[in-house]
Amino acid sequence: MAESLHRDFWKSLSIDQRESIAARAGTTAEYLRQVLVYERQPSADMAKRLEDATAGALTRRGLRPDLFADMQVASR
Repeated sequence: MAESLHRDFWKSLSIDQRESIAARAGTTAEYLRQVLVYERQPSADMAKRLEDATAGALTRRGLRPDLFADMQVASR
């Protein structure tokens, strides 16, 4: 289910937004596409950087539940 949410998130972004998020995370828009559309697993560090770059729209827990499943979900 998270995968389709990630794919939907990707589709909701403009090209400029994709580039901006990737730049803030220190990666490329192509890598971001691979993670969100093709379910490539980012490293723990990259998952954290993507969470930061999207202000929590993507979460490290959602991107890597195998590593961060035991994290508390923060109240916003």
